[in-house]
Amino acid sequence: MNKLEALWTYQNAEIELEEFENVLKNTETRKKLLQHQKYLQVKQQFIKNLENEIAISQNRISEIASQIEALATQMKQKSQELAEMADYDLEDLFIEDVRESIKESENIKSALEQNKRKIVEIKKKLEKAGEEIMQTLRNMSTVKKEFDRLKELHNEEIEKGSDQVGKLKTQLDQAAKKVETDLMEKYKKIKQRRPNPVARLNDDRCGGCNMQLPSSVIGRLKVSGSIVECDSCGRIIYL
Repeated sequence: MNKLEALWTYQNAEIELEEFENVLKNTETRKKLLQHQKYLQVKQQFIKNLENEIAISQNRISEIASQIEALATQMKQKSQELAEMADYDLEDLFIEDVRESIKESENIKSALEQNKRKIVEIKKKLEKAGEEIMQTLRNMSTVKKEFDRLKELHNEEIEKGSDQVGKLKTQLDQAAKKVETDLMEKYKKIKQRRPNPVARLNDDRCGGCNMQLPSSVIGRLKVSGSIVECDSCGRIIYL
């Protein structure tokens, strides 16, 4: 076996291993497993976002409650002022001052009612968010059970295929020992940018990119031990 034949054998062993591993990675069980995993990740983020919104809303309620407390204090003060005005003689009162106090009291009352409505609205949103979290958790629990079942099935698939993977890896290791070190380095370098770095010559064309090879290149291929790369794709040509 010459060095190109050894490299060709190695590539075939590598392809066989990769294809079998891809089969294990793309079973219907694993596809469903990944779908369930994606669902759980999305819902976890959904719950996290809702929890952040709840925290913001709770802080907002605290702020509004402080505003209500301050407005209640102002209302009490205005009520006392109006009560004191009621005891004054009409001659001692300025009608504009009375009107201004009444207007201020009405504004404070309006602000109080508005803030109370805001709290009610926020609490409704909090209640809805809490219900959404609970429903999502229930749904996630059902999906998680199915996820665990699928994971167990996929692990069984991997275990059943492990013997074949081991055989293919041993076959690949044995093939690698017959490939010269510098040729293996060239092969791996090409593989970083091209799949299947070794291409068979088919009707004077590169089997990788189907480019017509010059007669001079084909002549070099016929010389034992010559390593020729395709000018178009850079693959090593195997005759």
